[in-house]
Amino acid sequence: MDIDNKKILINHKITRAERHEHALTIDAVYCADKDQAKTLKGEVMSKLLGVGNAGGFRICGPVAQPKFIMIFTSGEDIYWRDQIDNALGIFLYYGDNKTPGRSLTDTKKQGNQILETIFGFAYSEKLEIRKKIPPIFIFKKVEGRDVKFLGLAVPGIQRKDKKEWLTAVWGVTKSGDRFQNYRALFTVLDTSEGSSLQPGADINLAWLNDIEDGKAYESGYAPNEWKNYIDDRNYKALICTGPQVAKTREEQLPSDPEGIAMLQTIHDYFNGKDHGYSFEPFANDFTRSMNSRIASLITTRPYQDGGVDGIGTYRLFSNAENDVFVDFFLQAKCYGVNDAVGVSDMARLISRIRDRQFGIMFTTSYIGRQAYEELIHDKHPIILITGKNIVEFIRGALDIESKDSLAAWLKKRY
Repeated sequence: MDIDNKKILINHKITRAERHEHALTIDAVYCADKDQAKTLKGEVMSKLLGVGNAGGFRICGPVAQPKFIMIFTSGEDIYWRDQIDNALGIFLYYGDNKTPGRSLTDTKKQGNQILETIFGFAYSEKLEIRKKIPPIFIFKKVEGRDVKFLGLAVPGIQRKDKKEWLTAVWGVTKSGDRFQNYRALFTVLDTSEGSSLQPGADINLAWLNDIEDGKAYESGYAPNEWKNYIDDRNYKALICTGPQVAKTREEQLPSDPEGIAMLQTIHDYFNGKDHGYSFEPFANDFTRSMNSRIASLITTRPYQDGGVDGIGTYRLFSNAENDVFVDFFLQAKCYGVNDAVGVSDMARLISRIRDRQFGIMFTTSYIGRQAYEELIHDKHPIILITGKNIVEFIRGALDIESKDSLAAWLKKRY
């Protein structure tokens, strides 16, 4: 647990009368009583918000019109990993259908049905319909039964068409059985301005009393930015910037043995086929699939390539009178997971970049610490695609979840 986070002990159920004495603080950790932490009695969320004591999607009120929602993410599901992007203020959440043979909304907790309901409210232009959008409180597992408050969220994001806010995606089990699940995009609001009754970013729990009484919008404890969103879909996202630091080997590689095995499969296949030369078109094809704004990406000759394996152009803007294209270079390194991309590897790519150009380092391994730190210190415009990114894309976009399935896919295409 991060010792710098504010810690708040929750050892009893907070009553309606006590709620005005408590608040939700961004990134504060709400801790279970140590004597109860090993049992369900130590569950924090039920005591803090008055919701149920189990599940990742908990509501107050009926499914057809929830009064408020608590989303709890553990971040431990390697195939359906919920993510928060602090740089953009976006929360990516996957629904609760992961069982083959069931319809999209046929789930025990009815989480996917609730997603359909609240996003349906969010699509509307009518204020009276939008007032039905429930406040959504996002929490993340920290350690044991302790949880961290990530923020107050609303359905949708401003930069994407509303058709992309809630989308059905296919998944597959290890045995090959398929199922559909929802992928939902939320905006985490910047509540810094506070409410009419309380300044500051903290959210007073007295708001829950008014929410339960059907007065979420009218409440003096409702954050101003949440009301602005309800009024005219005005998103003020909680955007955070901070110093960039070099990621560790573990942060750049998959966290599970099967993910590591998949990287090893890629490495062994291409090195066994032609000493890695075919890995270069694979890296270029893969990179193009990861970003639709890549207009072109051509694989260079395997010999005398000048230190780069791909030359491409990137479209900066679309849906305008004219497009602006930027040139970039890609370097592909088919390394084993224990072999880092080093300073000399990075230097060859950097040497090719000129003004208004950038580079991409694509590797089945990871970036060594010295190379990573020099990249940050010198502010070189290099995008890093490492083993973790590759496996996450394979699982998410290609629905491949095992090394055997991946080997068959590689053999068919390369």
